[in-house]
Amino acid sequence: MSRPEEETLADLMRAHSSAAMRYASALAKRMGIETSELAALEHLQGAGPMTPGRLGGRLSMSPGAVTALVDRLEKRGHVERMPNPEDRRSALVRETEEGLGDSLEHLWPYILAMRVIEEGFTEEERRVISRFLRAATEATHRHAEELSRKQ
Repeated sequence: MSRPEEETLADLMRAHSSAAMRYASALAKRMGIETSELAALEHLQGAGPMTPGRLGGRLSMSPGAVTALVDRLEKRGHVERMPNPEDRRSALVRETEEGLGDSLEHLWPYILAMRVIEEGFTEEERRVISRFLRAATEATHRHAEELSRKQ
């Protein structure tokens, strides 16, 4: 491993990913849910309503496992099923206002801390960081899709 002054962006991304997973575990525990349930809420917040099948694909979960996960989140009031306007044979899962409120209540201190960090950068630095994070996120999604297809 390289010394801190020689850390590459990949090293820093790996360290950030590890910290994010640690934070997600602590956050899920604080919210009284499992990390897979927190991940589902994150996908719904980021991408909006989706079918259970699509959610299961994003989480690399079997249909039965994602149904059980959605049932648990629905029972706790975090999500709801609604008719799919594009295919009346299926349903969409979406986060409820109550679920979003609960998530934001726990996330707010972290959000504020991230805003303070962001304010420490110039507009040009934010553009470069944004470009890097978008590309890294796209690459991560692409590799997750490739791994999912190989199962």
